[in-house]
Amino acid sequence: MVAQPVPQSPARPPLLSSSLWHCPSELAFVDADDKLNVVHYSAPSKSRPGDANIVALDILTGATLCNCKAAECGKRCWHQELVQAAWDGHPARVLASRFTDAQLSAAGSKAAHMVAWARHRRFRVHPLDQLNLLAARCEYRARHLPALVAEVAAEPVPAAVLAALDAPTHAPLVYRVPYQEPA
Repeated sequence: MVAQPVPQSPARPPLLSSSLWHCPSELAFVDADDKLNVVHYSAPSKSRPGDANIVALDILTGATLCNCKAAECGKRCWHQELVQAAWDGHPARVLASRFTDAQLSAAGSKAAHMVAWARHRRFRVHPLDQLNLLAARCEYRARHLPALVAEVAAEPVPAAVLAALDAPTHAPLVYRVPYQEPA
C-alpha cells in the first residue's frame, strides 16, 4: 500500500521540511505594536552565532517578514512558518480566547483606554497594554469577522451604487495655455 500525501490548504503554503525540526517555543516574544498591528519574535541565528533573527507577524493579514539569510534570499524560512503558531500560543492570546464576548469587549476597551491615556499623558505606552490590546483585537476579529464578511457578501449592491461607480467622478480637465508668439 502506497502512502498518500496529505493535501495542503490552498490558503497557506506547504510546510517546509526545516520547520518540521523546529517548534514555536523556539521563537521568543519581543514586542507588540498596536498602531501597526504587528508582533515581533526573535530566534537565535544558526548561521550568524551571537545574532538573533527577528520575525514580524501582521495579525490582520497574516503576512510575515524575517531578517534571516533564507528570507533575505527570497525563501520562506521556518521562522515565518511558525510565527503564527507562536502568536496563537502566547499567554495573552490564549487568555483572550477564553473570555466570553462581554469579557473580551471589556478587556479590549480597557486596554484601548490605557493605551490612549498613556500616549496622551506619558507619550509612552506600556508594552503589556499594547500586547493585551492586540490579543483582544485579534480574538475579536477571529470571532466576528467571518460573520460580518458573510453578511456583507450576502447583501446585493444597489443599482444606484453601481451606476455611481461607473460614472466619472469629475469633468475632464482641460488646460488652456495662453498662446505666445515665438521669439
